[in-house]
Amino acid sequence: MMSRHRHSGITAVWASLLVALLCCCDTTVQTDVAEVGAAVRSLHSGSFDETFRIDTANSTLTWVGAKVTGRHNGIIKIQEGHINLHNGMASSGRTVFDMQSVRSEDKRIGEAANKKLTGHLRSVEFFDVEQHPTALFEITSVAPYDSTSRQEPVYGTNHSKEHRIKNPTHRVTGNLTIKDVTKSVSFPARVVVEDSVLRAQANFNIDRTNWDLTYGADESLGNKTIHPAVNIGLDLVATKQ
Repeated sequence: MMSRHRHSGITAVWASLLVALLCCCDTTVQTDVAEVGAAVRSLHSGSFDETFRIDTANSTLTWVGAKVTGRHNGIIKIQEGHINLHNGMASSGRTVFDMQSVRSEDKRIGEAANKKLTGHLRSVEFFDVEQHPTALFEITSVAPYDSTSRQEPVYGTNHSKEHRIKNPTHRVTGNLTIKDVTKSVSFPARVVVEDSVLRAQANFNIDRTNWDLTYGADESLGNKTIHPAVNIGLDLVATKQ
């Protein structure tokens, strides 16, 4: 009897350790996952009533890349862009991202390590910014957000929902082009217009390998593996033209 109890206790301990290990290894940001598919044509008729120009100085794109042993974060500057409204609702637009500005801003690793990682991201192994200096997102459709369609992701004990956009108002779909590869991306967003200022916020994960960004994604690399999921945070401010 004691032997069985002892065996059960050891099994429970090992199970707990295994769960803890799996949770520790999952370093990706837990948030909404964007739907990615083949590039699509715009559903917009071409007519719009208002245009809002993106204020690049006050708009941000942040990224978080995760590897088995931790995370790194940084930014990409927005070069220019606009959002069109039809009957008071966002309907079309485009945003150009300056890929030559991509950089690591991880306060945990120091200036030298950030500089090294930034150089790696700009190299041919990642974004190859010399040959592909910009990325482009073109809106193809915007629909009112259906809260019943939002799936709750599974969270480990060390994760929270703090990165998810609260009370999204729209589902935005558009074609994202990186390194001459174009895919459709769809994600929840909060879009609000007040006093001739438009504010659009979104936070989602995308699988970078869909754009042939495959460096380090092979799981056979063990603890050197870089997860395919990359977190994107968008905070756009645009003013009416």
